[in-house]
Amino acid sequence: MKKSALMLAASALLMSGVAANASPFTTTSPIGVLPGGVTEIGGLVLDLKGTNGVRVVSQLAASSLFVGFQSSGVPVAYRGNPLTIGIQSGFNAGVLAALGGTLAEASVRMTLFDGDSAPGDFDQGADNTFLVNGVSFGFMSAPSTQCTNSTGLVTCGMTTGFGNDTLYTGFFDLTNAASLAALLASLGGGTATYTLSDVDPNDNFYDFTQGVDGGLINVGQGPNIVGVPEPLTMSLFGFGLVGAAALRRRKKA
Repeated sequence: MKKSALMLAASALLMSGVAANASPFTTTSPIGVLPGGVTEIGGLVLDLKGTNGVRVVSQLAASSLFVGFQSSGVPVAYRGNPLTIGIQSGFNAGVLAALGGTLAEASVRMTLFDGDSAPGDFDQGADNTFLVNGVSFGFMSAPSTQCTNSTGLVTCGMTTGFGNDTLYTGFFDLTNAASLAALLASLGGGTATYTLSDVDPNDNFYDFTQGVDGGLINVGQGPNIVGVPEPLTMSLFGFGLVGAAALRRRKKA
């Protein structure tokens, strides 16, 4: 009887459309599948793609992000408008050089639980704008999002924007050439500062700390270079051909 009841419960779960694990949506940015070590939800994930095809991916831990009202959040340095959500360090010259000098695309994954003292969702229309180092990634109402529990288990379907009293994860995507150039130049300072600008601040409660608190494997919270630049790949291929030819010559001798 117990086995039958369990099978019926599993069938009901599948029929309801609720997944048994996290959706691929949260682990696939507009640029591509996120590398191993990036948690299913939580924190802020920055995915940069150079015109050479190389990606640099970083994840800022959820525990280091903002929670509270803009006028009363902790730490004090994060208060104000625009509101500082968190600061990602580690963008040194070597990391940025791997991108080949020009960005082709940039995306940010955000996980947010919000509350609002005013009627309606806090992020409707042009009320709130998300920025990285002062470069706009668009309105908070724009990205496609999915709601999950704190471990990434999907609890409802897709929507647009971040609704009230629910944990949502979604991606912002940047493809404008001028904005990408400004973002890359700003990263030369070594950090990515994530901010939120509100046209009527201090009436919204934000919690960016929910979700899985984790970093990248072997990298901690710092940027991780994903992929090998095309010129380097061709050089390695060429070295392999030269080595194989030398080995054949030695065998003939």
